[in-house]
Amino acid sequence: MKLYQYFQRAMGRRPDAAPVRSGEEDWLAHGLEAMRALDYERALMCFDQVVALSPTSHAAWYSRGMAFYHLGDDTAALESFTRASQYQPQSHLAWYGCGVTLAEMGRTDEALEAFERAIALQPDSHLAWLAKGMSLVDQQRWDEALSVLQDTLDRYPESAQAWYGLGVAHLHAKRAADALSAFESSVELQADFDLAWYGKGLALLQAERSEEALEALIAATTANPQCMLAWVRQAETLEQLGRRDAARAAYERVIQQTVASDPSHVQAQRQLQRLHMRADG
Repeated sequence: MKLYQYFQRAMGRRPDAAPVRSGEEDWLAHGLEAMRALDYERALMCFDQVVALSPTSHAAWYSRGMAFYHLGDDTAALESFTRASQYQPQSHLAWYGCGVTLAEMGRTDEALEAFERAIALQPDSHLAWLAKGMSLVDQQRWDEALSVLQDTLDRYPESAQAWYGLGVAHLHAKRAADALSAFESSVELQADFDLAWYGKGLALLQAERSEEALEALIAATTANPQCMLAWVRQAETLEQLGRRDAARAAYERVIQQTVASDPSHVQAQRQLQRLHMRADG
């Protein structure tokens, strides 16, 4: 799962660009239409046509990077975003694209530098602030993340993702009440945000409010039945509450929906075996 999966709609924005000739404009329009239809292979073909016609079009290179990003080819995406930033150094979205891709590649220091460039060019870009904050969360730099994400929310308080990141940072700082408030703000803004529901469940567990935590964890798996982290923690909470049959069912679901090498599969299998041993004993 990509770290920035919740930003992908924003990645579809077209950067400001100088007018291009009609043929190029048509190809670019067709490519963006394909992106909206999630047909990234067709979009890439269209953007390649624009690049062939206008090799220095930063809009084409940015769009090409966007298509590669969605196709999971981070190396090609970074090359295209870099070209976009070279042809239009003032494009904050090109630098943002570089940062997101570098973060996916684990090149965190370079990613933060790219986000800083994007912020310097467009200080009100909440996307760049958000990406920087989430990158700091991913690096477990909690205090820095808190500061940056709060700056994000000062600019765009309607960002469910920023509230989620703030909640994660507070959670790891053992501030359960602050984490809970942040996660609640997140799900109020985006009711199907499974990770925010999962975070809310963790915050409630940290506050020793197990029944309410279970409700939040159930909401997480309702929003996304593939959220294995929430299924595992849901099973553990059910077991703590003495509901062993329901816990077994949750563990079995994790095992059925994951491959043997998945850490969630291994954890669920171990816990299920332990439950069976207790029952036999």
